[in-house]
Amino acid sequence: MAVAMTETRSKTAAQYLVEQLAAWGCRTVYGVAGDDNLHLLDALEKQDAIQYIACRLETTAALMASAEAKMTGRLAVCTATAGPGAALLVAGLGDAAMDRAPVLAITGQVERKKIGTGAKQAVDQQLLVQPLARYTAMTADADALPEQLNRAMRTALEEGGVAHLSVPKDVWTQPVDAQVFPPTPKRKPPRPAEEEMEKAIRTMEGAKRPIILAGRGTEESKDALLALADRLSAPIMATMPARPVVPADHPLFLGGLGQAGSEISSDLLRESDLCLILGSTWWPEDFVPKEIPVIQADISPGQIGLHMPVIAGIVGELGEVLKEWLARLRPADRSEWRSRIDGARTRWKEQIEKEARQIQTPLAPQQVIAALGRAVDDEALIALDTGDHALWFNRIFQPKKQEILLSGRWRTLGFGLPAAMAAKRVYGHRQAVALVGDGGFVTTMADLITAVRYGWPITVIVMNNGSFAMEKNRMETAGLDPAAAELINPDFAALAEAFGGEGYFVEHADQLEETFRRALSSNRPSVVDVRIGSPWVPHTRL
Repeated sequence: MAVAMTETRSKTAAQYLVEQLAAWGCRTVYGVAGDDNLHLLDALEKQDAIQYIACRLETTAALMASAEAKMTGRLAVCTATAGPGAALLVAGLGDAAMDRAPVLAITGQVERKKIGTGAKQAVDQQLLVQPLARYTAMTADADALPEQLNRAMRTALEEGGVAHLSVPKDVWTQPVDAQVFPPTPKRKPPRPAEEEMEKAIRTMEGAKRPIILAGRGTEESKDALLALADRLSAPIMATMPARPVVPADHPLFLGGLGQAGSEISSDLLRESDLCLILGSTWWPEDFVPKEIPVIQADISPGQIGLHMPVIAGIVGELGEVLKEWLARLRPADRSEWRSRIDGARTRWKEQIEKEARQIQTPLAPQQVIAALGRAVDDEALIALDTGDHALWFNRIFQPKKQEILLSGRWRTLGFGLPAAMAAKRVYGHRQAVALVGDGGFVTTMADLITAVRYGWPITVIVMNNGSFAMEKNRMETAGLDPAAAELINPDFAALAEAFGGEGYFVEHADQLEETFRRALSSNRPSVVDVRIGSPWVPHTRL
């Protein structure tokens, strides 16, 4: 719907930018103060529509924005100053870029007269962010800001990913006489091509051993997904973000696929004669058969066949696609395949239950994950840092309605704490938990003080084994000296107390569940330092 032109009033570029963000529903800007974005921060403080969250690290600010965008699908915003501020922001923007989360990054820049002179902290920011940004521009004059900002926000939302504006220090105070652009209307996904739909349906009907790989794109079509799986007698593998979509006790659920997945997923995928990839691009080549017919359905045309060849590619809204498949598919007898699935699931359930019950000192990761599953709320938000603990989480944790956040393709250390803080900022009534390794936690640990400052009672569980465990395991397997992957850690519980939070230390199995419950019920940020060992590493066969 068109918006009538109204009389404009002069405002500074900084004020205009804030007003434009608010008009598009932005409620939070994450950032760090620096000489070249101070006027923007001043404009944010002088209004009530948007809250500015002052982080200690620019990387944290970008990761918080990325996590918010993943959770809500809305545009999220972060800011930093020029030079090192912008560079540290980029380290976190990679997560939004790789996982296609709509994030707008606004960086200050040195004054225009100093650009290209070798001035301190001056760097070509467009070149700096270009590998990650779908749109990047420098605002050389305030008159260009309205159009550039509109393009940046549209690009981030419509294409999914990072947009970036670099604003020189002296431009912030220039006057802007322009109307605020209204948000773009939502576009209805295209109707799937009938030829591809017919090909997909005939292929599914002819399959004797179909299997499904479900991604986060199935989040809004859970019932249709489960109905399709039942109709086809097709077991379901789920990517990590999609784990809550399929109940862990569903008779067709297999777990994850890949290094962090289950053995039965790879075993049954190897035996199947058709794989349906729904709302996902995950296809770990080391854990999948070299040749298997694939049908892929996704709302985005650019995702179809991106990582694997497909025999039918369906572009459309996933819920509608699945409902149409259900209406048109003819029944077939796959009782033999169903029996094979039941047997594999029974053996797998017995295996992970045995692992979770094992008694070991130092603690086994399986014990810790199982205890967390018993203690955490059914609707908690769980942010996983990158590391060995994420493999064990995907193997052992039995999700109910918990939402799982992770750095999917960027795989950066330090994601867990910022993501948990963003989760608590957005959904204050839900538990927010960061499950982190000792190596990853220290990279953004300084921002635990940010959680204390804003009163976010998040719980950080540190899986402390004194190493970068994945790298250490690989080095030992290859006959390399693992010394470079070993860590000397501080007392994480004592640090939490020094930051103004609560700290707990656990080294025995009988302490786990009670300590987790105490930390999760606290009204302050809490850190649980859990001492774990280096147990057997799961291997998925092909």
